[in-house]
Amino acid sequence: MSAPPSTSESTLTRREELAVSGAALSDAPWKLAGAAGIVVAGADLALHLVTLHLAWAAALSMGAVAFFAVAGAGALVRSRRSRALGWARSQPWRFALMPGAAAAIVVFVLTVLHGSGVLGSVYTSLWHGAIAFALTGMAGTLIRPRRRQRS
Repeated sequence: MSAPPSTSESTLTRREELAVSGAALSDAPWKLAGAAGIVVAGADLALHLVTLHLAWAAALSMGAVAFFAVAGAGALVRSRRSRALGWARSQPWRFALMPGAAAAIVVFVLTVLHGSGVLGSVYTSLWHGAIAFALTGMAGTLIRPRRRQRS
């Protein structure tokens, strides 16, 4: 099956938008995102330990937000070119739904495993997902991709 001839917002269904967002996210700088997630989670855990309060789920949740926000924003600002990245750059807030939803799902699982109730987990995952969504969307709106250097 061939791709649709145009990727303007009026021709893509929600399902196709998710597929294109996933394809664009596959070009994310995963090592950088992982490093950002580890640094944020470590700093959050250290801050909690200083106050003598071990909150491993909160630290991992903030690390997950950093991981998905850096991955989504990094995919948008890389110099690579593809149809999926072109769509994501032209629709940064629609693309940002994918990293935001992924962060919300991971945070929901972490908070449920930590022992929070379902309603508390839903609330926590929604605001963590909203942070990842906002950071990714703002990066896509404000930062233009780097230009490739000609050899």
